[in-house]
Amino acid sequence: MSSTEFKNRVYGCVVVKAINANYNADFSGLPRRLKSDGSFYATDKSFKWLVRNYIKKNYSDEQVLFTKVFDDKLNTMKLKEAFEELSSEKIIKDNMKDTLFPKLLEFIDVRLFGAVFSPEGKKDNNISIHGPVQINHATDIYKKGRVYTDEILAPFTAIGSVSKATEAHYIHNFSINPKNLSSWEERIKDIKVLSDNDITILKNAINNAATFYDSHSKSGIENELSIYVTLTEDSILTLPSFAQFITFEKDKEGNNSFDITKLINYLSKYEDEVEKVELFYIKELLDVVNSSGNLVNKINQYDLLEIIKVNQDEQKDEKTN
Repeated sequence: MSSTEFKNRVYGCVVVKAINANYNADFSGLPRRLKSDGSFYATDKSFKWLVRNYIKKNYSDEQVLFTKVFDDKLNTMKLKEAFEELSSEKIIKDNMKDTLFPKLLEFIDVRLFGAVFSPEGKKDNNISIHGPVQINHATDIYKKGRVYTDEILAPFTAIGSVSKATEAHYIHNFSINPKNLSSWEERIKDIKVLSDNDITILKNAINNAATFYDSHSKSGIENELSIYVTLTEDSILTLPSFAQFITFEKDKEGNNSFDITKLINYLSKYEDEVEKVELFYIKELLDVVNSSGNLVNKINQYDLLEIIKVNQDEQKDEKTN
């Protein structure tokens, strides 16, 4: 593993399982549902929040900008104040793009997801960074879950209620395009682009972030399956949403399975442009079915809870230099 620039494009998906849980509530406290057919869905922001939280709690060498930062009086700082506090860089109204752009990319969540940075000052100084990692809204591919509401009684409060879904399997599609950042290298010097270490940290977060955040409100939320399709460096192939190629089934004993045969068949048509396919799941809890027989030499299967090691020594050397 090295901290060199990551140049391959990646397409993938992550499935978040919710059992008697509320993965992403609407403003009324109910699990979000599509108006068209009533099926459960979740926003991209709900999963990106989990990813940021995982990185913040597990990688002390990395800074996360879009998170709550408190002042001495425990008040939440505004974005401008948080940036100045975390980066030790005062914002100057003139030449903001030249001075602040590289500083923003010191934050790993900005390198991954991009940012719209609009501190006080002239409008033409606002910065918009198109992040390499784009995560889409999730849809429930189970479609048989129900919503129920329980009354609760807490100390010092009146009777309240909590709403949850009996079962849902949310699939977020995502893509990684390093060129979204590297294209700035010719215009702005000394910017930090996406590295192999960044991708390793991102994969660990995607694979574990939902399970890691075990709060009362997110109890019953777990990572279930992650799929990464890495293209060759020179490939210009674009891939559609994986959700339409994957089917979910539950047998009479309650065992879950995902059939990815259609996905592998589709990818096999572009085998020369596919560098590798990585599957992360817990084999004792889930069956991943692939009856296609294609891409056998390019498919790698891993335990979902396996943490990929980051080369911390090279990362520290890079910061020192």
